[in-house]
Amino acid sequence: MRMKIHYLFPLLAVIACGSGKEEGGRMPWGDDLDGKDDKPAAVGYEVGAVLPAWEKGCLDIHAINSGRGECYLYILPDGTTLLVDAGEVTAAGVENIQRKPDEATRPYVTYSRYIKHFLPEGKTKLDYMYLTHFHIDHMGEDNAAHPRNAAGYRTVGVSGVFEEVGFTTLLDRGYPSYGEDKTILAPESSATNNYIAFVRHATAQNGLKAERIEVGSDSQVRLLTDPSYDCRLLNIVGNGRYVTRDGNGNRIVEQQTIDGENPASCGFHLQYGKFDCIACGDLTSAPQNRMAYYYRDFVGSLEVFKANHHLSANSWGSQMQKNAFSPRVILNESFSNYQPDKGLLQSILTGQFENNTYTWTKDIFLTNAHADLLGEYPDLFRQTQYNGHIVVRVAPGGDEFMVYMLGDADFEYRIKSIHGPFKCH
Repeated sequence: MRMKIHYLFPLLAVIACGSGKEEGGRMPWGDDLDGKDDKPAAVGYEVGAVLPAWEKGCLDIHAINSGRGECYLYILPDGTTLLVDAGEVTAAGVENIQRKPDEATRPYVTYSRYIKHFLPEGKTKLDYMYLTHFHIDHMGEDNAAHPRNAAGYRTVGVSGVFEEVGFTTLLDRGYPSYGEDKTILAPESSATNNYIAFVRHATAQNGLKAERIEVGSDSQVRLLTDPSYDCRLLNIVGNGRYVTRDGNGNRIVEQQTIDGENPASCGFHLQYGKFDCIACGDLTSAPQNRMAYYYRDFVGSLEVFKANHHLSANSWGSQMQKNAFSPRVILNESFSNYQPDKGLLQSILTGQFENNTYTWTKDIFLTNAHADLLGEYPDLFRQTQYNGHIVVRVAPGGDEFMVYMLGDADFEYRIKSIHGPFKCH
């Protein structure tokens, strides 16, 4: 059962969420969150305007588009900040999306400039960095084009964001021993070793705190300024461990065998009032089916899903289908001509899966849609929103949220399209 958060002055809390900034006034969901406000949107929440900054009481989820990896910025209701992944794939090819905003800008620079723009006022660095798994499109590539620094590692992806912005606590699936898990250095051991060299140096010399992600814990990422908000982040999967129920309905953690890096992905359930989000890196194979059981047993109504494995063909498992996994909004960072998979996208849009049929109302947002896919399947992609940064902004208390697509060809972050409000259940 969820605890309700009570505001002494709910009207003022909602109005404050969008006030006091040059770019905008009140938030676009109106004055009382009842869906009956017919006033025009405030300046700053119009197409072409710069997206106003986060304000206290809101929950933000930003999919930052570099065209070369996955990176999500979360700003929790009290201003606590969390970055999930910071991928950087150097190689370019016809199958890949072009770098955003341009080929001259390194992905970690794109992430860092975006983060600095949207950091809550008064903050100079991130509170948490959460690495879901050890693949280059989530942590950064070991590429000879980027020289090693004096500490012996290449500045790329996660380490680049640390140097440009900084973060206080790092969470990953292997710290401190790493080598205990033999899958941890495969298949991209040089990139993982580069990342580990960064962690060793930063924890020893730069004051970085690091922890292994503990499945079943809701205290590793916590509200650091005001814990009174009804907001929590629970680690629900990682290293083959997963949250489930026992025969008496109690929440427990169990273990299963994993056979690669993607199935080892760590992920979480973020809850704010009635709002729920699940994000689990590149989760595939049996662990994603366990995530489907978690959805069935503990969530039931899911507002936002950060898609598994960039909506590749193996990212929507059989138990997700069997349990009618049906998020209202799907976010996907895609950066090649096979993401999202055409067949899977069609199944999600139509509800016609290979062994199951179920339909639901959904909106799909893609950071990128490759020209090859747009040319071959225009009817499919007309049913999605694509090409840009994606921002989910949840109203104070978690009853409602909006989604914005932002321009990614520069560093201005102007609104391209506006979607919502979406009610939370």
